Amino acid sequence: MNFDEHDLPGLYMLWPERKLPQSPLLAEGYTLRSYDGDDVRTLLEVDGESMSHKEWQNYKDKVLPDGLFVIFDDQSSKAIATAGAVHNPNPGRYYFPSGGELGYLIVHPEHRGKGLGQVISACVVQRFLSAGYKSVRVAVKGWRLAAIKTYLKVGFVPFLHDPTLIPRWKSVCEKIDWPYTPADWPTDLST
Repeated sequence: MNFDEHDLPGLYMLWPERKLPQSPLLAEGYTLRSYDGDDVRTLLEVDGESMSHKEWQNYKDKVLPDGLFVIFDDQSSKAIATAGAVHNPNPGRYYFPSGGELGYLIVHPEHRGKGLGQVISACVVQRFLSAGYKSVRVAVKGWRLAAIKTYLKVGFVPFLHDPTLIPRWKSVCEKIDWPYTPADWPTDLST
């Protein structure tokens, strides 16, 4: 069954409770640190998104203290990756009590394939866990296959809160050559 994921709502992925993130090694030539005022908003434009000043401020206001991470290219000193630990229990279609969301994972196209997305995602998860969050998730459009594979590699699992998601996830797993194991994936927040 084929789906045009561009026309469908995003998919949710959950961090399994009691699982600790493995911290992948940061590739040589890069530096990771918490946001300190650098303009990482320009990374959104590289990824085909845009964010007004007001939207950027709203995003930063929802990020946990020391929860917005940036990776810099040591050679150019430019921000080339970012992601944030966003307090967001009600993203719109499903309620996640005391929920945190990995937000705006972006890696500049010239620096992809080096595990930077995994490193920065693991940092976000660790920040949530250190703050006591039990519900950590990411929402992702089904056509963002590289991002989905990154989240799966870090340890997120698909959230099958609706049976109609099963064929979508099957299709996604086939496209990214990932094991399709829906029996192992949560169907509600109590599992």
